[in-house]
Amino acid sequence: MKKIILFPVFLAIATLSCAQNQEIFSKWSIGTSLTYPLQGIYMLQLNYRPTHNHEFFIGPCFQNFGHESFKVNAYTLLLGYRYYIWKGLHVESEVYPAYNNIYSKITQTRFPGFEMWAEIKIGYQINLFKNRFFIQPAPGIGFGIFQTNKPPNFDQEINYPVFTPQIIIGARL
Repeated sequence: MKKIILFPVFLAIATLSCAQNQEIFSKWSIGTSLTYPLQGIYMLQLNYRPTHNHEFFIGPCFQNFGHESFKVNAYTLLLGYRYYIWKGLHVESEVYPAYNNIYSKITQTRFPGFEMWAEIKIGYQINLFKNRFFIQPAPGIGFGIFQTNKPPNFDQEINYPVFTPQIIIGARL
């Protein structure tokens, strides 16, 4: 008799426990880089994941870093696509169209112009706290597609491709 009473109680507790541990899948998330600010790059990305394999992202980015003979001051739009291969393992591509107002230390003048930067990455998204938050290491290779109005020594000081260490933290909305 006790077994008959205990079985439904055990089943109810197990069902409630499993229901509380279900992971959340949200199509929307927001993230920012932990590593880019070390180089003077600040970004925020809004992610949209319509399926488990495909994710699109967009966001503002500001670049403010210096080289030996010039200083970058670029207002950038981040556009990207991420494809999940297996669980959190993914490949991604990003483009950064930008308006860059470069200051030359040689001529002491500004060189306003447009540029396009691209990166390809491979990474892994690690979900935390029942999928509410994530951390995403995604190192990659970056390269310039074009740059208008280059200051002196620009091509000598930037060597492509560039290794881009990236760690993103984010939250699901």
